[in-house]
Amino acid sequence: MKISIIGINGIPAQHGGFETCVDNTSTRLAAKGHELTVYCKRRNIKLKDKFYKGVRVIKLPSIGNKHLETLSHSFLSVIHLLFKKWDIIHIYGIGSSIFAPFLKMLGKRIVVSVDALDWERKKWGKVARWYLKKSAYFAIKYSDEMIVDSKIIQKFYKDNFARDAVYIPYGALVGRKCDEKVLKKFSLINDKYLLFVGRLIPEKGVHHLINAYKKLDTELDLVIVGGDWFATDYIEHLKDLASGTKTRFLGFVYGEDYNNICSGAYVYIQPSEVDGTSPSLLASMGFGNCVIVNGIPENLETIGDAGLSYKNNNVEDLKEKIKYLILNPEKVNEYRKKAEDRIRHYYDWDRVSKTLEEVYRKIINGEKVVPDLYEFVN
Repeated sequence: MKISIIGINGIPAQHGGFETCVDNTSTRLAAKGHELTVYCKRRNIKLKDKFYKGVRVIKLPSIGNKHLETLSHSFLSVIHLLFKKWDIIHIYGIGSSIFAPFLKMLGKRIVVSVDALDWERKKWGKVARWYLKKSAYFAIKYSDEMIVDSKIIQKFYKDNFARDAVYIPYGALVGRKCDEKVLKKFSLINDKYLLFVGRLIPEKGVHHLINAYKKLDTELDLVIVGGDWFATDYIEHLKDLASGTKTRFLGFVYGEDYNNICSGAYVYIQPSEVDGTSPSLLASMGFGNCVIVNGIPENLETIGDAGLSYKNNNVEDLKEKIKYLILNPEKVNEYRKKAEDRIRHYYDWDRVSKTLEEVYRKIINGEKVVPDLYEFVN
């Protein structure tokens, strides 16, 4: 099969759910002999080669503005891909679905992956939210199949738009591997810090985490991994908020450094207010972390009984949950084992890739794709 992928920052994945998903699934499908091409934003990708683990990488420019970056890049990607025949064009993200009617008019087979309810994100103004809702309509009406990573989001589209979306979650690697030499590079000590990983934008709720941390009497550091190109004012606000505490902002961290930092945390905390299935949360669970999450449905779906939650956006309750785990290390160890077991059972990248391959195959052959296909793939 010849598959074209647009709408993401690029691969190798440096951050983001879609990027992590494409990195893991496209390389697995390429290894099975399929022809995968991923369109990447030139400024985001340092890869010099034209191929990454068997996947063709095409780097195109984009407008460096949070409202126009993805739209401008996807526009150029669509123009570029028109000059080659594809079995499937896979669009990641609601915002790029505006091109679905045009591609459908040309007879293309289209898959659209949607994440959380993007128009609820605080970073968008009224016009952007209207645009994202309109783009969701295009995804619903013109895609051959829609893919969601959360059963909560799947139910939303069924209840509100009578559209069956295919549930395919993200995956994660399993195994705690903490090299103290790596941690030392960042002046960190195994089991001596709380951790958050993700984009530093308001809906990730990091301000709630910092406020809860400030209320604790603890020797543990708070380590924040991540950043954002556009939310610079918010990042400065977080740093001001954390002033005088043992909070560490490490910026973006990748590869083995990232893996070891995730593995060395005492507790991982996911305070997101709006989310789908968070790849950072899954990764941390796979690395054997005890996790605490904000009590939004998507987070609760992800952890099942393999972690703790706090009342939605409630700083005081978050503080109490962290304090409970600090005072009860045996519970931390119990939840660590549960987290690894849950990832191993429900969130496997090989299974994710096989399911995606089956979706593509069924579309090409004109067969029906059932919404719960993932449950039947081993």
